[in-house]
Amino acid sequence: MSKEEITVAQAPESGNVGFTAEAAVKAIKAGRAKDVDIAAQIIAEHGQEMEGETWSVAEEKKLMRKVDWRLIPILFVCATMSGLDKTAISGAAIYNLKDDLNLTGQQYSWCGSAPYFGGLAFMGPAAYCLQHLPAMHFFSLCVLFWGVTEMCMAACTSFGGLFVCRFLLGGFEALLIPAVTLVVAMWYRPEEQPKRNSIILNVIAPILNGFIAWLIGYYHGPFAPWKIIFLTIGAFTIVWSAVVFYYLPNNPLEAKWLSGREKFIIIQRKAADNTGIESKSFKKEQVWEAFTDAKTWLIWFAIVALQVPNGGLTTFNTLIIEGLGFGSLDTSLLAMPPGAMSTVSGIALSYLAATTRRYRTPLIAASILLPLLGALLCYALPRTNTAGQLVGLYILYTYWAPYVTLVSVYQANVAGHTKKTVLFAWFYVSWAVGNIIGPQTFRADQAPAYTGGTVAMIVCYIVAILLILAYGALCYTSNRRRAEEIAAGSDQDWLDLSDKANSSFMYTT
Repeated sequence: MSKEEITVAQAPESGNVGFTAEAAVKAIKAGRAKDVDIAAQIIAEHGQEMEGETWSVAEEKKLMRKVDWRLIPILFVCATMSGLDKTAISGAAIYNLKDDLNLTGQQYSWCGSAPYFGGLAFMGPAAYCLQHLPAMHFFSLCVLFWGVTEMCMAACTSFGGLFVCRFLLGGFEALLIPAVTLVVAMWYRPEEQPKRNSIILNVIAPILNGFIAWLIGYYHGPFAPWKIIFLTIGAFTIVWSAVVFYYLPNNPLEAKWLSGREKFIIIQRKAADNTGIESKSFKKEQVWEAFTDAKTWLIWFAIVALQVPNGGLTTFNTLIIEGLGFGSLDTSLLAMPPGAMSTVSGIALSYLAATTRRYRTPLIAASILLPLLGALLCYALPRTNTAGQLVGLYILYTYWAPYVTLVSVYQANVAGHTKKTVLFAWFYVSWAVGNIIGPQTFRADQAPAYTGGTVAMIVCYIVAILLILAYGALCYTSNRRRAEEIAAGSDQDWLDLSDKANSSFMYTT
């Protein structure tokens, strides 16, 4: 067989992993389709016609480019709008939002935390719907509702109204990260996931937020400028929800823009990683496994530690810059580079991490040293050193790189659709907890230095490094213990087994 050909007998780069999936196909034929992965249905429908067929590496690359152009732009805009919806409050803050709504003391901080309280409240029902309903159709409904909620903020006249709107906004946006994580894990192999994550889960929202705030600065009409910010962003989000509904497929099986051959190639190439695609059968044993696995809790607390700085900086970045002595227009412009720092660092680290599955956690841990340096600079340098403070703040924003790359690790290391759905939702909870804590570390009575927030970031980065290294060590130990089973491979690819139930599963370390 030519190296440029792939047959249905073997998945690309899968070693000795066979791809008969006979047990899964038998389950389909016996009427138990809900118990196995939907990939088995594709095999049952197209397996015979594809038997003995081959495809070239070039054809596979062309197919994945087609998938990229359909999925990535839609998810990219969704993630961008979610970030912009949340950070819009920081742009509004420099245009008298706090004075118009009579926000006093820690009320602004509580409004910063409100979306994540909403996320915690809504995540349980949202995760249930993600498991039982057409996932992307339900997600599009959430996008519609968060756009409506964003527009409602322009009508707020008090702390209570703004808090409720922000709470609901977070609730409707709760599904974003679990949905994106699920889609990427469903369509792409582990070595392909970091690059896609870094593009989708971008941090250009601060750039757009700064630009919008800068444009608003030239408006001098009677309508409050901060209201225009909320109305503009919310209206675009509502329009985009229709794009999500009509163009984002629930899974490869339902992708009408793919031929039967293309669907077969997509699930064939996913066989080797043993993570599956989708199953609507809820399996209690996978839930139990998810919460009794030590690796779950190491990742959970690592995400909390990485998101405490995010929660604080998202809400207070413009106020920190304004506190250095800049006016509204200059503050808007100076708030844009942090988004570029986050996005560029995230893409760079993700592309580096995609080159290896063996050293991904050490790379992530090492990358945290950079935002740690930024936090130390902000803490140690005097406030009169404006340039030094700005440099430290901008370096701080590289914190997004380790987080977005960490997402690719648990995407590759969790198998079984129920377990994936539960854990991706549970990891959102950790994300929300970190973002709730973050704004509370920035005390109003410590403005403009916000020393408490800076110290909290330093501590969190150190904790995150230790937790991520411990996680990688556990995965390495598990792989080493099961080396023979991993080498032997498995014919259970599409039985919707969890990673711990499949003895040949190889963890990314």
